Amino acid sequence: MKKLKHVLAIFIVLGIISGVAFLLQETSIGEKLFNRDSVAATVPDTTAVQDTTPFVEKLKNHLEVVQTQKSRKKREIWVLGNGRTITHYLLQAQKFFRKNGGEVLYMEELHGDPTVFQSASLDALTPEGDTLKLTLNVSDNIFKNNASYLSIAFQVTRLTPELIVALNELTFPYDLMVTPFGMAETFFPDLDRVKNKELVIWLLMESTSLDSRHNRYRPVRIHHTEQQIESVIQEAKTLVPNAKGIATRFAEQAVEHRQLLQATLEPAKENGLWFLDLSMNAKSKVRETCKDLSMACKTATPYNPSNSALDDYIKRKLKAAAKSGMSTIIIPLSEANIAKVKSIDAKAAAQGTTIVNLSTFMKY
Repeated sequence: MKKLKHVLAIFIVLGIISGVAFLLQETSIGEKLFNRDSVAATVPDTTAVQDTTPFVEKLKNHLEVVQTQKSRKKREIWVLGNGRTITHYLLQAQKFFRKNGGEVLYMEELHGDPTVFQSASLDALTPEGDTLKLTLNVSDNIFKNNASYLSIAFQVTRLTPELIVALNELTFPYDLMVTPFGMAETFFPDLDRVKNKELVIWLLMESTSLDSRHNRYRPVRIHHTEQQIESVIQEAKTLVPNAKGIATRFAEQAVEHRQLLQATLEPAKENGLWFLDLSMNAKSKVRETCKDLSMACKTATPYNPSNSALDDYIKRKLKAAAKSGMSTIIIPLSEANIAKVKSIDAKAAAQGTTIVNLSTFMKY
C-alpha cells in the first residue's frame, strides 16, 4: 500500500510540473504573438505609399499627352495640347529627366511638315536604361487647359458713370493704365468705384509727339535730372499707391536714351514696379537696361487704329496667346471697346487661354 501511494504521488507531481510547463509555453507563445502583432501594427506599410507608376507613364502625365501614335520610323508619336510651344514642352521634358533620372540624348525642333503645327524629336534613356525615341507634335486643334495667358488693359484718359458701369460688368480681370497727373478732382474717387481692376501708371516720356499741352501730365524728359525723374516716379506712386507697374505713354525717344531709362527704372524698382514698353521702337534699350538692373520688363504692342481694325487686332492677339503662351490686348478705354472684349473670356477659354492681369503676364 505504501508503495502504491508513493507511485501515485510521483504521478501527481509529474502532472503538476507538466501543467505548469504547458501554461508557461502558452504564455510565451502568446507574448510572442502579441509582440509580433504589436510590431506589425506599429511598422508602417511602405508598399502602400510607393509610386509604382512606370517612368514613361509619369513622363506622359507630366507633359499631359493627349494622344499616342506609332510611326513607320519606329518612333512613338506623342500629341501634346496646343497653347504651349514645342520649345516649352522640350524644356519641360528636359527638367523632368533631370529630376527623375534618365538622360536626354538628343532633341531637335522639326520643320518642313505642313501637316504638323509644331514638332520635335526627342531621344532619351530611362533610369532603367531603356531607349525612348519620341516625336512630339503640338496639336493644332486640341488645346491644353489653362496653358496660355492673355492680359487686357485699357488706356484711361477719362472716366464717366457709363464707363464705370460698363467696366464693372466685365467678368474677367483687367488693367487700367492711368496717368496720375493733370486729372480732374473727381477722377480718383471715380477710379475707386471701378471693381476687379489692377492699376498701372501710364507714364508720359520723351517723344516728338509731346507739346506744351502735355506739360500738366508731367512727362519725363531727356533734359530732366535724376532727382527730377525720381520725384515724378515717387509722386506717381503716391497718387496711385496700388499701382503694380509702369507702362510708357508716347516715349519713342525716351526708350533710346539709356541714362533717362536708368533714372526712371531705378526708382520704379525701389517702389516694386515692373516696366512695360509700349513705344514699339525697334531701337528701344529697355530690355538691356532692365537686365542690368535685374528688373522685370517687357515690350508689348498696343492697338493702333492706323494699322488695323480693332476686331483684327483682338483676333491676332488671341491667336498669339495660343501660339506663344502669352499675349496682351491694350486698347483705349471707351464703351465701344469694352463691348468688343466683353465676351472675350469665352473665346479665350475655348482655346485653353486664361485671362490674367498684367502682373501675371510680366512674370513669364
